Amino acid sequence: MFIMTKLLKTVADSKPLLIAAGLTEVISVGVMIRRIGYLKSTFGGGNPPDLWFGIPEEKLYNYLDVIGNGGRVAYRKMNSWDFFPYMPAYMIFYGALLLIQCRSAHASDISWLFLIAMIGDIIETGTFNFAANQFPLHIGSTIVRVASIANELKWVSFGFGLICLAGLFMHNSLRRAKAHQW
Repeated sequence: MFIMTKLLKTVADSKPLLIAAGLTEVISVGVMIRRIGYLKSTFGGGNPPDLWFGIPEEKLYNYLDVIGNGGRVAYRKMNSWDFFPYMPAYMIFYGALLLIQCRSAHASDISWLFLIAMIGDIIETGTFNFAANQFPLHIGSTIVRVASIANELKWVSFGFGLICLAGLFMHNSLRRAKAHQW
């Protein structure tokens, strides 16, 4: 955790690094949207499990069955991009932005929310990638349940992080506006 905190501080303290992180995030999101779109339009099955909130085991295996072998290969390729650069990009960019807003508000550092989201994402994506690779064999239901909890943790911490980022930005903007009025 110390290394990630140091990384976020380094990026937050450097405009060029923050811009690079933002550009990496924009490109990563664009590629993920295209890969998800390709997966959905070519193989059906709807959104991949990574976009669900909580993953029932039956639903996971139904999805893997519906998308077929080609869809499972495409899903695993999508997961490769998800692991890198997508996950580190969102953790670094949003974590650094949140750290900047926390500092400006003189609030406790909660930039670790995006690290928690990424850890949940790693567990979830790794597990579902393994399940797709093993299909039609099923991995243990306990493992799928742990991945489902990690998925929920990812979405809750990411969502809460974005809400805090927006709230702190508003707070800091209003505070600066009031300070300029005097």
